[in-house]
Amino acid sequence: MRRDAVSRQALREVRRDTPLRRGRTCYGHLAGVVGVGLLEELLRREWLEAGEVSHDAGRVYYAPTVVGAVALAERGVVVPAPGVGRPVAFSCLDWTERRWHLGGALGRAIAAALFEAGCIVRNPGSRAVTLSGGLGLWLDS
Repeated sequence: MRRDAVSRQALREVRRDTPLRRGRTCYGHLAGVVGVGLLEELLRREWLEAGEVSHDAGRVYYAPTVVGAVALAERGVVVPAPGVGRPVAFSCLDWTERRWHLGGALGRAIAAALFEAGCIVRNPGSRAVTLSGGLGLWLDS
């Protein structure tokens, strides 16, 4: 499937504006409307900086800025150290939104901190998550 192509199931989720579309996990990181918004906010606050772009998938690799690493640590995020050949964070194309959300070890660490803080809650039997309190409160804490 082309990167800009949308599956019938994704179109159905968008049309119905389902919980799965609004927020879900994707390989342990946050995806859907909430995940896309989170990445945009981390970039707006300059907590992440974009690095190189992979030529095969068009992915952008990210690293936390000094300010971002401190801010994330204050919110209980254990910022992972870069591994050999493994980026800490990268853009992951969102299935329903067709925009990027944050993937990689940092994306998983942020999702774990959001679960721990009670900002997001898993919907039983699903990858869908529900916001409880909003990301803004967590980001501004």
